[in-house]
Amino acid sequence: MVHASAYKDPHHVMLFFQEIDSLADNEQCLVDRNGYYADLKSNGKVVISGSFWNQDRNFVIVSVSDDNELVQIIENDPAIKQNVLELVKAMPF
Repeated sequence: MVHASAYKDPHHVMLFFQEIDSLADNEQCLVDRNGYYADLKSNGKVVISGSFWNQDRNFVIVSVSDDNELVQIIENDPAIKQNVLELVKAMPF
């Protein structure tokens, strides 16, 4: 896993994901993933999330305290764990 940044202080990171396998064909994975990010949002960790129109990519902007927290969020994403999505880019800001 390549770290998005060397930040040690709180910061935001925009994560871009691309489908490896169709989310539409993995309904339970989609339900699990939506619940995962809803929980993170209720804890103030997700700023916004969405999809790019008519593409197999989506994004999530997270607020993290450091890169270790970022790695945990990514590694615990149900779609990453089940090889349905892959992280294609992480942009800290």
